[in-house]
Amino acid sequence: MKVLDLDMDYFIKKVPYSIDESYCGRLEKYYDKYVWKEKEVRDFLEKNLGLSKEHKIPGRIVKGHNESLFFWNELIKKEKLTIPFEVIHIDSHADLGLGYFSYKHIKDFLLSLPVKERPFHPYYVSPINGKTNGIGIGDYLLFAIAYRWIKKLTYCGNPNGTCNDYIWNTLKNMEEKLIWNEPVYNSIQLLYNPIDELPDDINDRKTISRYIKNSTKEPEVPFLIIPTIKDVCYNSDFDFAILAQSPNYTPASADYIIDVFKEYIEEI
Repeated sequence: MKVLDLDMDYFIKKVPYSIDESYCGRLEKYYDKYVWKEKEVRDFLEKNLGLSKEHKIPGRIVKGHNESLFFWNELIKKEKLTIPFEVIHIDSHADLGLGYFSYKHIKDFLLSLPVKERPFHPYYVSPINGKTNGIGIGDYLLFAIAYRWIKKLTYCGNPNGTCNDYIWNTLKNMEEKLIWNEPVYNSIQLLYNPIDELPDDINDRKTISRYIKNSTKEPEVPFLIIPTIKDVCYNSDFDFAILAQSPNYTPASADYIIDVFKEYIEEI
């Protein structure tokens, strides 16, 4: 099965970064001039994704992008979504945990649990301030991979961004193919190693090789990165679709996109 996971901030031609997740306001009006025009949005939905107002896809509009994970969990429990499934993630951000302490929680604890138990442990304590954090808007896809829900991930990144905002040592063998102007194939493979601690900034290949050899390896997840609009080509073969408003990463002037997207889905 395949799900479309779309963030409204993809439709902004200047990518905002490093906004605190707790910020409840909207992106400043400065970004209004960078919001796509309605025709551009409709062309992308219809020509790049193949969506049609005549053949609507079951879907949902959410506020924070981490609600995608909760929506998928709901569908899984209702036996409407079969795991593992493919995710087409169209966003200005990878949402794979970069800048989040959840990665340490996942690799040091979550991966040690039986797979069926992992979704019941979404909280972790920050080593910086001691606060308890849950699944966030920028790391929910990493949790979904740790749950073994995702069999393939495609990241259609904003062409005005870098498209490399992920944790490099989550990649298979910690090897990365760099991104330019063409689609790039990498692979994500999470590792659990209760013996050795691997510093995030390690670059010694012998240390890396030893760590990989001594680790328990999670299933490999093919990871396709598409950094351009022209290479986003689908024929509406999605089982479900979701649009995240992401209000702290979008100006209020972009909210019209919600109504446009609703024309292409059957809300559930």
